[in-house]
Amino acid sequence: MAEIVEVDKSGRIVIPKKIRDELGIREKTRLMIMKSDGKLMVIPFSLDELVRRLEVELDGVEVEEMAASIRREINAKIAEEHPELSAR
Repeated sequence: MAEIVEVDKSGRIVIPKKIRDELGIREKTRLMIMKSDGKLMVIPFSLDELVRRLEVELDGVEVEEMAASIRREINAKIAEEHPELSAR
């Protein structure tokens, strides 16, 4: 389903009622808005659903080791690109 909408002078858009109804978007529904491949994506956002999906995806994964590995990669990249920062 596609609808064409206009952005108002404050940057707001109205999500058409039919789409809101189909997706269960009501007043106070949180939406995640992001840019991907030069396109705007609007996704209904539920923190509970995000937590549930992370629990499923990370089941059995050593999260602490993963975080430590990511920290090491970030620090190495910073040291490589900005050696003046690691001299402190």
